Amino acid sequence: MKTTMKYLLLASILIGANFESKAQWSITGNAGTTSVNFLGTTDAQPIRFKTQNTQHMIIDALGRIGMGVSTPAYKLDITNSSIVRTLNFSNTTSSASTTYAGYSSSTNAGTGDAVGMYGIGKGTGGVNYGVYGSASDGSTNYGVYGKITTSTTTPVGIGTYGISTGTGTTNYGMLANAGGAATTNYGIYATATGGTTNWAGYFVQNTYFGGAMGIGTSTIADSKFSVQQSGTTLATAKFLNTSKGPNTSWIHFGTTGDWYIRSASNSGKVILQDQNSAATVCIGGATAATGYKLSVKGKIMCEELKVLLSASWPDYVFAKNYELMSLSDLETYIETENHLPGIPSASEMEAEGGIAVGEMQTILVKKIEEANLYILQLNKRIEELESKLK
Repeated sequence: MKTTMKYLLLASILIGANFESKAQWSITGNAGTTSVNFLGTTDAQPIRFKTQNTQHMIIDALGRIGMGVSTPAYKLDITNSSIVRTLNFSNTTSSASTTYAGYSSSTNAGTGDAVGMYGIGKGTGGVNYGVYGSASDGSTNYGVYGKITTSTTTPVGIGTYGISTGTGTTNYGMLANAGGAATTNYGIYATATGGTTNWAGYFVQNTYFGGAMGIGTSTIADSKFSVQQSGTTLATAKFLNTSKGPNTSWIHFGTTGDWYIRSASNSGKVILQDQNSAATVCIGGATAATGYKLSVKGKIMCEELKVLLSASWPDYVFAKNYELMSLSDLETYIETENHLPGIPSASEMEAEGGIAVGEMQTILVKKIEEANLYILQLNKRIEELESKLK
């Protein structure tokens, strides 16, 4: 009996020892594990990972993983104060399929927002990036590529949303840089279709373009700003300024290349004005005549021309007290000066380089009126001689 008890006791010790040995995880690897084996706790205590007796990672009872934090608030909560990169993803897979260094997806079955990726760059110096993307060396490169599929009841879809705040030198909500040996590189490529109103790009504040811009055309090598309108009778450009009243102006081109500038109302005017009072307008040339607002190199044709008077109209010639030069004095003046009195000489006209139409018209009318006075004087003398001869 005693011998039997000894064997039973020895067997139980061996079984327990074997059980204890199988219950331990080997630091050199384990074999024979099944789906019921696990490394963790069965109570509400978290798992802590330490090196040099310092905790670096924790998995709490709710499955939240914390790195650099003792009480994680998110599914993955990382705090870093000593290493320049908190997360670093690298994918060097050689595959015909699409590879991702990082892939982020957010699906919300409720009524709240769903954000695939949210980036904030904040600092007190240098450059801050909410989201920074760089792409190179492919046939098509996207610095940042954002895609969103929305339901018909969702009013706004944002593929990529970036916020950057801080007191640094420059803050970027999103910065995209695409460079390489590709045929075409896009820093940002955006399309919008399928909605009631679609905006490939919508900017609320100031917008700066350091390079050339093409609207309706990709041929921009010959200018900094190119607009092409085709396949429609709509105007090429429309300008509105509601702060100055209900003002609307259009610019469009005719079938032969004519350029039209028109306003919304029949009383609208085309005004060329510069804030500098010395500004001038040149047509057909680049050299402005000194002292003139409008300079035209070439001929001008119009149905009617009206010149604003700068002097009194010469009806004063018919006043009773007007002193008309005698015919003998007029003859002497013409013989001496070789031009009518009050009319600029040929040398004066050549020095001026032209004539002032309004001034010259006034002078000519004065001379016509004086000529009529001379005619009336001569007519009286003729009538007196005729009466004496009778």
